[in-house]
Amino acid sequence: MKGDQPDQGDADVPVDKSDKPMEDSSSQDPPGDEQAALDEVCYNGYALCFLPPRFQNDREVVLAAVTQNGLVLKEVCEELRGDREVVLAAITQRPFALQHASEELRNDRDVVLTATEKDVEVLEFASEDLKADPSLVLTVVAHSARCLKHASPMLLFSRKFWLQAVKTNGRALRYAPPVFRKDREVVVHAVRKYGMSLGSASPAMRDDDVVVRNAVSRHGMALQFASLRLRRQREIVMEAVLADSASLRYATPEFRSDPEAMATQMFSQDRKDQAKAGK
Repeated sequence: MKGDQPDQGDADVPVDKSDKPMEDSSSQDPPGDEQAALDEVCYNGYALCFLPPRFQNDREVVLAAVTQNGLVLKEVCEELRGDREVVLAAITQRPFALQHASEELRNDRDVVLTATEKDVEVLEFASEDLKADPSLVLTVVAHSARCLKHASPMLLFSRKFWLQAVKTNGRALRYAPPVFRKDREVVVHAVRKYGMSLGSASPAMRDDDVVVRNAVSRHGMALQFASLRLRRQREIVMEAVLADSASLRYATPEFRSDPEAMATQMFSQDRKDQAKAGK
């Protein structure tokens, strides 16, 4: 009979008696994780929404994401929505990302102007202080009068502001309150800048000789907005036809067979054709 043999299961197991704590691998990103995240958001910014939450706080990853799709700014942490570089990258790509910027940056003149250069409608998301700033709003009006829909009521009922607005962009008259559409000085400045703004003027202004003459000399087709009385007036009809031969259609019927009107129309068309040929 064989002697007792030690059971293999009872063999001593070497014990690591060192005091060095084991590293928690879950607290560190595996090598290449951040690069993979960057690759994903560079291809599709919205991929940021499906990455682990830690990447939504990672400035480098977020900056790459908003550069690809600015609207992803909505998904990032509050701190990064107040980061000037991140927000500028977002609004450069998608100006409407301004609505997701911090309150402080929506009150930043340069940030707001950067966004409105891309789309004037984003003035809606600027701070109330900036929407009431005449200088800033007029700068945006120079690009497009559509921004006036979002300007502060404090400006919209200021005659001084409207005089400046229509001098900057005649189309601004379209957004003016009725009281300024019948203000002769405001309307004259508007139609001198853009004759077709006559269509936004009050009926009384469309029947005003000075207003209509200024409008049709700038854009002959503005004759269509003049009152019936003025569409019968020879001086105004001739002024309109000289500016644009096609405007004769808006004069009263007797002018369509009028020798002077027909001669003026031919002269106007010849001049237009020569101008095109010279380009």
